[in-house]
Amino acid sequence: MKIIHTISSIDPQGGGPSVAIAGLAPAQVKAGLQVTVLTMFRENDGSAAAAAAMSSQGVNIRLIGPAQGPLANHSTLDAELSSAMTNADIVHIHALWEQIQHRSARLAAAKNIPYIIRPCGMLDPWSLNQSKLKKRIYMALRLRKNLNRAIALHFTTDMERDLTRPLKLKSPAIVEPNGIDLAEFQMLPAPGQFRARYPQIGNRPVVMFLSRIHAKKGLDVLIPAFAEAKLANAVLVIVGPDDGGYLATVEGMVEQHGLQDRVIFTGMLRGNERIAALVDADLFCLPSYQENFGIAVVEAMAAGKPVVISDQVNLHAVVTANALGSVVPTQTHAVAGALQTWMSDGEARRQAGQRARDFALRTYDWRNIATRWTERYAQMTQSRQ
Repeated sequence: MKIIHTISSIDPQGGGPSVAIAGLAPAQVKAGLQVTVLTMFRENDGSAAAAAAMSSQGVNIRLIGPAQGPLANHSTLDAELSSAMTNADIVHIHALWEQIQHRSARLAAAKNIPYIIRPCGMLDPWSLNQSKLKKRIYMALRLRKNLNRAIALHFTTDMERDLTRPLKLKSPAIVEPNGIDLAEFQMLPAPGQFRARYPQIGNRPVVMFLSRIHAKKGLDVLIPAFAEAKLANAVLVIVGPDDGGYLATVEGMVEQHGLQDRVIFTGMLRGNERIAALVDADLFCLPSYQENFGIAVVEAMAAGKPVVISDQVNLHAVVTANALGSVVPTQTHAVAGALQTWMSDGEARRQAGQRARDFALRTYDWRNIATRWTERYAQMTQSRQ
């Protein structure tokens, strides 16, 4: 079965959608599917390295670009899409607002190829309220038709699905989570490797944030909460790339709260380095204002860490139901209280961390997810015959 994935970027610095496709596509190859990923790229981004990694795992990659303008368009886009769709069985479209998603849907419909759209949280109310007027116009002129003609809408959590109900979309919903590569997490790095690279941490307790440094990630809540919590000798480690220059704003918050000697910025960590960082943390915290899935949350759990997340992270029901950490509103005092509770009780952290690791390894294996997609794709193509 020939599957086409289309996405506007595979640069891992772009966050969740790019990271997810880098896990899903190779897993589907291992499950026996013929997988092609078409993606736009921009000058000097990280797409080439990401493409090489996926290609080495049997995924056929087509890079289109360099993309130009707010819709990330390129003159060869239609020709590349049309060529890739020859004899395709399913087109799986990731994200919403760029030209590649729109043209993928329209060309697939013209060729009578069933297509799935994964909104990547972009239909959540918080997301739709960002650049609200532009998105309303785009929805009316293009997107609603594309969504309603899809054979399915792919959501990664029940909450993401439920948040879109007010839109009254016609296509059926599928809930299938993102996953992790269990090979990275089965044998965790020995403790101390990350701390050895940052000797200023020493043996101090670590609260870790791992995500893009972006306004929606709740750092304007986490930093004052960390200051308010007054955690004796603890450090806050912020792992992730700067997104759109927001790092300067965050550094200003750190200075404002007098935390310069207690906050460490590492930049983006990849591969074993990021897992070693999670292993050496005591607690993970992500108080985002909106998080469609939160792959970093799953990775922290797989590394055996309890998590403190906001009630705007769509995984929060899972965390509460399985006692894997705390779910709090995006309020400074609430986050500070959760930090105090967890950082004062090492045995509670140990027990919750073990539950988190067991749950993550059992639930978010890309191999199982890819197998389920193979079955779903077969059912979809049969239903169109």
